[in-house]
Amino acid sequence: MTEYVIGIDIGGTKSHLALFDRDGNFIDLGHWGCLNHEDFDDGFDQLEEELNQFVSQVLSKNNVSIKQVAYSVLGVAGVDTKEQHKIVSQILKRIGFNKFTLANDAFLGIPAGSKTGTGICAINGTGCTLAGLNKKGEMLQIGGVGFVSADIGGGGYISERIVSAVYTELFRKGEPTILTSILFKKFGITNKYDYVEKIYENMDNETFGVYDCAPMIFKAAKKNDKVAEKILREISDNYANGISAMIEELKFPSNEELCIVLAGSVFVKGEHPFLIDSLKQKISNDNPERLITYNLLNVPNAAGAVIWALNTLTGESVFYDKVCSQLKDDKY
Repeated sequence: MTEYVIGIDIGGTKSHLALFDRDGNFIDLGHWGCLNHEDFDDGFDQLEEELNQFVSQVLSKNNVSIKQVAYSVLGVAGVDTKEQHKIVSQILKRIGFNKFTLANDAFLGIPAGSKTGTGICAINGTGCTLAGLNKKGEMLQIGGVGFVSADIGGGGYISERIVSAVYTELFRKGEPTILTSILFKKFGITNKYDYVEKIYENMDNETFGVYDCAPMIFKAAKKNDKVAEKILREISDNYANGISAMIEELKFPSNEELCIVLAGSVFVKGEHPFLIDSLKQKISNDNPERLITYNLLNVPNAAGAVIWALNTLTGESVFYDKVCSQLKDDKY
């Protein structure tokens, strides 16, 4: 009987399920929307229902039984506490998963972007999270729990900052910003006194709403807009401070190369380098003696889950290049 591994990345916007055989050969990559229980009206119950459908869909398509899945790794957005970990683990067992590792989705970026399988992953996508893993297997998550962790980053946060910066210019004598004309054009605003009305109209727009505004900040940064640069620098400083704290907490050796993986749409798809350049500069200033390399993730997070699963199942660490080469950008 052929054995398989499953790697699942569950996010707040999109989710992926990668199916490989135990030799590291690509079988399929399934796509789903949001599977974060925190975004569902029915919470964990809806997560169980939709995840079960997702897994069944991919396995049945490839004539694979859940009993043939020898190991799985699942990175799940919204698994931030021990209680959440316990609840989701029970869901996975009911679906049919037998041997698996469950972690927050941010941890998947480490095996996906670091050949050593250790390092730090900075997620800047729908949300804002840092994850770290050292050689001892010690793990640490910083951020990703909303107001509790004072997160500064993610598409939603950036969009809110853009909207408020424009309001500040319009009604509080704030610093002029190109973001105003960009936002007005995007939402068809011609009179500043219609601004609030138009913003509320677009907050729930399914085609392009307020929370899809993040790319605008890079257009403004391209034109050296000071307000856009200030927002991006606030974000880069927040990430850099968290990364420096994580370096200390996990005691990464100062004489060894440290890989920092940058993942999520804001980092990966940003049209201007200001954010990443600012991040690198501050980390370098705060950690001058360290050799730090950066990897902008160009494979889905699910690749990290597959590599993790294969390494655990086989006891070998030889799958990085093979898995990543089979999960390039055009497959997701």
